[in-house]
Amino acid sequence: MNNLQVKHFSAYTRLEDKDIRTVVVLEDESIWWHAPGYPWQPSSNDGLPKDYKIAHFVAYSRSPRDGSRYVAVLEDQSIWWFVPGHPWQPSSHKGLPDNYQIADFQAFMQDSQTVYMLRLTDQTIWIFTPESSWQPLPLNGLPLKVEPKNLQQ
Repeated sequence: MNNLQVKHFSAYTRLEDKDIRTVVVLEDESIWWHAPGYPWQPSSNDGLPKDYKIAHFVAYSRSPRDGSRYVAVLEDQSIWWFVPGHPWQPSSHKGLPDNYQIADFQAFMQDSQTVYMLRLTDQTIWIFTPESSWQPLPLNGLPLKVEPKNLQQ
């Protein structure tokens, strides 16, 4: 048996049944999920690029009807999303500055809309919905140590 470490961890309440789901990415890049009362199960990596490495990982419940979603930022800075039972799909990076480097990443639901938010290494914060491209959040008034270089405010 392998003695792997957990590389990433995410948990959420699944809206279909109100149970907690826990999802981990192990250091071998395998993805596993857990539901109360059941053993850990492997999840699919079908559709992800060969030799992928996950830099950030988030799991959330989209809606009682639409089920769970996983979102991964790979080390190459590409963003991918997953619906159980379907292959992983690339997400848009349209609107992000050239040569962006993601420091933090979040994904969640607002009403019936998926929202991604991220912080780049230059301290800028960006928001995305499937209906729009990536947009910067205004940072006016926020006392940052580093002046964001990618934005005109």
